[in-house]
Amino acid sequence: EVVTKSRITRDRGIDVITSPPIVVYRETIGAAAGPVEGKSPNKHNRFYITVEPLPQAVFDAIKNGDFSMNMAEIDRRNLLISLGMEKDAAKGVTHVYGTNMLVDMTKGIQYLKETMELIIEGMEEALKNGPLAREPAQGVLLKLIDVKLHEDAVHRGPAQVIPAFRSAVQGGVLMAQPTLLEPVQKVFISVPQAHMGAAVREIQGRRGTIVAMKQEGDMSVIEGSAPVAELFGFASDIRGATEGRAMWNTEFLGFFPMPMNLQNQVVVEIRKRKGLKAEIPRPSDFLE
Repeated sequence: EVVTKSRITRDRGIDVITSPPIVVYRETIGAAAGPVEGKSPNKHNRFYITVEPLPQAVFDAIKNGDFSMNMAEIDRRNLLISLGMEKDAAKGVTHVYGTNMLVDMTKGIQYLKETMELIIEGMEEALKNGPLAREPAQGVLLKLIDVKLHEDAVHRGPAQVIPAFRSAVQGGVLMAQPTLLEPVQKVFISVPQAHMGAAVREIQGRRGTIVAMKQEGDMSVIEGSAPVAELFGFASDIRGATEGRAMWNTEFLGFFPMPMNLQNQVVVEIRKRKGLKAEIPRPSDFLE
């Protein structure tokens, strides 16, 4: 970073201002909640949903590309049932956004079909920037269980339906044990045996864990993992701790729940950085 800034300033005469590194998190839920009611601004439309964690098998199928809305309806339904989803829920899958799913459990609701596009837009707005820290949400299963719509289309347009459904999702997520997921990387270190202890301490001192250690000739090979947020400055620290003898690289491992004793602090920091109110949001901030 320093070299790049110096070259730009020297060669182009442009002053460069950089911010501290930014870590992108994810939001999810750890419990079920609802029914939750979302009301349109004009009070003429109401949406009732439940919120629950998407089953892990279904989450993995979406993430790995084994399930998509491009599949034939019967194939989608059969796959979801085989993954443990109830038949009625599997039949009612209406939309998948990232690794989040919307299921329509209603029957015979007048005007719902023509309103569904707006409902989907409200879902996407709510989950693109989750309510906890405005980070993308994943692994959320929304079930639409009842809807009350005004008979006049003028009173159930985008300005009414989208915020109503969005607020229901946001409030429901905050009622369902909202959890911040942090990105974690695998860390591979090859170091002379005499410096193995120092290398291990560098990982463990960053909320990291050691997965495996083995000897390859005179070198110790250490495999561990640590949160991305804790790895800033790792390059210089590992060089100093091992007298420059360590060779290392990283590989993205995935998103994992942040320790609850750290979550609120990190959420507040993210919200401040984004110019949001620092206070942890509550369901009542979105629901009447």
